Amino acid sequence: MPIYFPGTYIPKAAGTSTKYNHLIDDLLTPRILTFRQISINDEPAALQTDGTTWKSTYGNWLAAFPFRFRKNGVPFPNASVANISYTYGTFEANPVDMGADNRPRDWVEVTYEFDYFPAPVLQGLLDMAVSVVNTGAFGPPTNYAIATMPEWWEGVVVDIAFALAMERLLLDYELWRYRLIYAIGPNEVYNGGGDIAAQIETLKRNAEERAARTLDNEKFKTGNYLARPTVFYYESVRGLGGTSG
Repeated sequence: MPIYFPGTYIPKAAGTSTKYNHLIDDLLTPRILTFRQISINDEPAALQTDGTTWKSTYGNWLAAFPFRFRKNGVPFPNASVANISYTYGTFEANPVDMGADNRPRDWVEVTYEFDYFPAPVLQGLLDMAVSVVNTGAFGPPTNYAIATMPEWWEGVVVDIAFALAMERLLLDYELWRYRLIYAIGPNEVYNGGGDIAAQIETLKRNAEERAARTLDNEKFKTGNYLARPTVFYYESVRGLGGTSG
């Protein structure tokens, strides 16, 4: 895969079709770039019940990022890390020193970057956005999909998908662990994190208002079509051509 956005490790062309890739890479990702590459530094990993697998808090790791591992405070060579799952954020750093009480005496830290909105998630948001336009725009319902929708739908579909992404952020932010992404202080974690939620709500509302203005346009779905001239039109222009003797 890949080509990356400048200064990032975000993969391009990760969607399932050229159309999805265009909407994600060219129109949507530039607006949510920060959320598609979130850095986590020196996070203590949790040993799983199998006694060999370590897990980070967040999955969807950016595979091209130069990961850094530390074991018991000492750099652990990447070549010795095995069975990395970039999707689940798991890996093995064997051997694991287990105490008599069956608790690990080792501790492992990992520095990584992850994608909050990987391509499959963005595709789902785009599909939902097309469904909204099919039924919500001025005019009769339609049944377009991403592959078949008119080109002039792209702006409004991306705006709706962006608003849905902000909606997901607001919902996830209510869960305590997602507030840690923003590196806010312990007091703000419990009282809502200051203005973060308000800022996300503003971004969501702006995108929704832009989309609503477009959907209210009576010509959005139909365009500027003219009816074909009828025989009566030609007769009115040319005249009937009759004469009297």
